[in-house]
Amino acid sequence: MELGIAGKTAIIGGSSQGMGLAIAEGLAKEGCNVLLCARSEQALANAKQKITALTDETKVATLSVDLSLPDSAKEIVHAATSRWGSVDILVTNTGGPTPGQPSLFSDADWDAAYQKVFYNVIRLCREVLPHMRANRWGRIINLLALSARQIEDNLSLSSTTRAAVVAFSKNLTEEVAADGITVNNVLPGSIMTDRLLEITKMQAQHHGYSEENAMANRVSKIPTGRLGRPEEMADLVTFLASERAGFINGLSIPLDGGQLRSVL
Repeated sequence: MELGIAGKTAIIGGSSQGMGLAIAEGLAKEGCNVLLCARSEQALANAKQKITALTDETKVATLSVDLSLPDSAKEIVHAATSRWGSVDILVTNTGGPTPGQPSLFSDADWDAAYQKVFYNVIRLCREVLPHMRANRWGRIINLLALSARQIEDNLSLSSTTRAAVVAFSKNLTEEVAADGITVNNVLPGSIMTDRLLEITKMQAQHHGYSEENAMANRVSKIPTGRLGRPEEMADLVTFLASERAGFINGLSIPLDGGQLRSVL
């Protein structure tokens, strides 16, 4: 299937590993220019080497940046536009906030979580929208978590802040849809990444049982009977970023093997 995004420029947050890296690979395979953003310079260098094996080296760039910092969005968009002229696709993605019980977090904990998960999305959208509006075309895809719709043990900061992104995205959709810009969220369930292993370890400690039992319990809740793969998330995001997905807008789409138990 021809997706119609060869030559488009994409910014991908958290793209030195896991789902972010898989998404960057998926977009690179479709001929996009890709700006990889993460904190670790060494991890970014490794990711760039992996992606340049799939595409022309001139179509891949990296930027070491802390996405929770207020000025990071301007720096990221400047890096993309100074190299390739514009921004067409934005994939927001950050690691999850601190785990714990909701009543035990301080104001500082909540502020840090919102800076990391919520404000970075707002800032990046604000910076890319002028370029997308000028082109009358754009794709914004927020990589969130299934916890935005179905809570998980000890992940109240994640559930709350990611639900805020969902509400913001829905409002933004109505503002920018007529400009040819779509805004969608993807909600990964249990996808095999380092982050999932960290969460499983944390939940095992919280409940007082082994990590093996914690993982087995997680898989037992997935009707397909297995964990997801980062490449499966990449396939979904790449399609949402494509020309073919122009009428898919304002949605929060689970990728969870049927784990979400909500009827709607």
